[in-house]
Amino acid sequence: MLHITNGDSANSYLKKIGIEGQFQAWQDVLHHGPITAQTNLKKISEYRSEFLADFFYIALSDVKVKFKQRDDALLALEPTDEIILWLTPELFDCLIGLQFLAWFKNSDMEQQSLKIVMLPDHLPPREHNAEHIQRYFQTRFTPEKTFYELSNKVWQALISDEQLQSTKLKHCLDLEFKYWPSLKLAITRFLEETPPKPELSRTQWQILDILSVKPLTLAQLFGENQQLEEIPFMGDLSFWSILELMRELVDIDTQECILHQDLMFYHLHQVSLSEKGKKVITGDGFFS
Repeated sequence: MLHITNGDSANSYLKKIGIEGQFQAWQDVLHHGPITAQTNLKKISEYRSEFLADFFYIALSDVKVKFKQRDDALLALEPTDEIILWLTPELFDCLIGLQFLAWFKNSDMEQQSLKIVMLPDHLPPREHNAEHIQRYFQTRFTPEKTFYELSNKVWQALISDEQLQSTKLKHCLDLEFKYWPSLKLAITRFLEETPPKPELSRTQWQILDILSVKPLTLAQLFGENQQLEEIPFMGDLSFWSILELMRELVDIDTQECILHQDLMFYHLHQVSLSEKGKKVITGDGFFS
């Protein structure tokens, strides 16, 4: 039995509460950067590796190692081996789920080998305990035709040409989502995070709105931003990457790159609106 989750912390938690089997994180943050229509795992990994290494300031070799672990784990499976896909309500998981399902349908795996666990909370959970998660694990199901049809329609919209993606995703909002309710919310949030250039994303606007009240430490800013999300989905590394690219709009009291710092760094350093950021907030400037 191979469990597919969104990350190493989810895997550690599931092991801790006694879920048996092997565990593999999908190892990608698909709300950042381009998404390929490829369903070949190795080609997916090649396509995403350079972007992720550049965006997160990570050695390309390290990214490739992570992807190879994922790819090797999946490609070593026999067609009848059981796979458990864990899906939480957050955008991060929904995008992973869509890409995984696109791969699965084009693999040699037998359809009955896949089971899905649909959770109402993050992993590790914020509001549920270990007993609750164990109960949800017992409700795992084999997706039927209607589930695949929904996921494929959204996936095809997601991988469409950049000029058409937004329009096609908006059309997807009229689909029936009773078998995957959180996916509709995820599509809406994805659209907010990927507006046509040079418009600001929702996260960028939230950062400016928060800082328009008062300067905050980096840690406080991240926490305030999380509070504005209906379903928090963004890890701190994603947030620091976005903020690092906003230095025209914000003043950070250090010239050091804010990615990959120790915990104290984020509590010591402060961020405020720059003059340009203030103009954007008041409508006198624009993001270019």
